[in-house]
Amino acid sequence: MSMLIRYMENYLKIHHMTLSHQPLLTIVCGLLLLSSSPTMSQNLQLAGFSFTRFPGAGVIDSPLNQEVEVNEYNFFLNLPKRLKNEKTILIHGLQYRLVTLFADNDLNLGLDGENMHILGYRLTALHQLANNWRVLVSLNPTLSSTFNTALEGDDFLFNGALQFIKKKSGRFSYGGGIAYTPRFGEPLLIPTLQLTFNSENGKLEVRLPRGIAYDRYFGKFTAGLHVAASGSRYNVNYTRTNFLNDIEPVDKLAYTRIVLGPSLSYRMGKVIQLQASGGITVARSVELQGDLFEDENYDIVNGPFFRFGIAIVPPKKDND
Repeated sequence: MSMLIRYMENYLKIHHMTLSHQPLLTIVCGLLLLSSSPTMSQNLQLAGFSFTRFPGAGVIDSPLNQEVEVNEYNFFLNLPKRLKNEKTILIHGLQYRLVTLFADNDLNLGLDGENMHILGYRLTALHQLANNWRVLVSLNPTLSSTFNTALEGDDFLFNGALQFIKKKSGRFSYGGGIAYTPRFGEPLLIPTLQLTFNSENGKLEVRLPRGIAYDRYFGKFTAGLHVAASGSRYNVNYTRTNFLNDIEPVDKLAYTRIVLGPSLSYRMGKVIQLQASGGITVARSVELQGDLFEDENYDIVNGPFFRFGIAIVPPKKDND
């Protein structure tokens, strides 16, 4: 994070430009300006798309040999802007994620064919404090729903975070704070920890509870090892048939998973980055919630995952 902040500050001190009030032109101009700067971090992603595949895996202790298969589609856009006080950077982020569920022997789950959507806006403010400290404030209103019915209050989640980050040196920074997040299914207030180590050829970043990543640079290639947690609570509004053949409405669904494994990316041209990763999915679970039954948690056995993506990133500092 400190590396991203430093490069954003260097860039925005040099480039000051008034964009048109037309939204599309603003987005296009912002991406072109950011992509043209050699001072931006090669890890910053301005926009992109990824597809993640989770092949069928069994439900633990299921008497029906049930299996769940999941696909995830993720789109995002990030636009930074420096304020006139020269100490504050705002990042406007948009995200859309589609999670599709397929289940075998789905009698008491009702998951087969469910499409779960996340549509969120994130406003992040990075402000310079004294003695090389920075404060990060993130506000993230989100729609998390299957949209099976008209929008209602349960479709909305309001996530956020507050962190303080100390730049100890050019290669090391640390920080911590608190976040309100549904990353583990139910929205929780949890502490955060951040440690960043940079070198000429690599980077280690600990961003808990989000994940841990190590990347090693080989020219146009970047190879790494990543651990990442993700999840949300969705307003689902569907009915299922339980083991007693009674019809029960399911109001909410909490889904969470942790993935770990190697990753590889390749820079194609100046601003396009191709990405691929794979490995093992662990601690994956689905929890069904409703007014007519006690919450039911279904753990899914560990299994493989595969991810492919493409992103817009700024050119590397050496302009290769």
